[in-house]
Amino acid sequence: MISNTLTDRLSMVAPCGIDCGICELHMLTKDDELYQKMIQRGIPADKLPCPGCRSVEGNCPVKPAVCDTWKCVKDNELEFCSACTDFPCNRLQPAADRADVLPHNLKVFNLCLINQIGLKAFTERSAEIKLKYYKGKIVVGNGPQL
Repeated sequence: MISNTLTDRLSMVAPCGIDCGICELHMLTKDDELYQKMIQRGIPADKLPCPGCRSVEGNCPVKPAVCDTWKCVKDNELEFCSACTDFPCNRLQPAADRADVLPHNLKVFNLCLINQIGLKAFTERSAEIKLKYYKGKIVVGNGPQL
């Protein structure tokens, strides 16, 4: 049987592949400076800390409405976007816009990795993946390196 702690951690991976468990909006309980920074960015204090999109049924604090990707997965009774016959769809297409501050370009990579190695193994690697995305330097043919 899987422990509640592990189950809770695994449930923090959003249907789109974003790991809410390592998101600043979730982790800010440990960092008052980050909490204040998010308030200054206009995120309502009553939506912080974010418990993860599955817990709030797609009502991410940075969105004014329910996430369309979350609705799609829920309506299609899926666990992850990668289980959809339309995967990858336009909702997951990466864009350069705000790529330096939002992890959304990681979605397809994360979902493919979840399919390949499993959810538990993914959560064990997701922090490193995110770190390489934001801090890594591209080595052509080898991907981002720290």
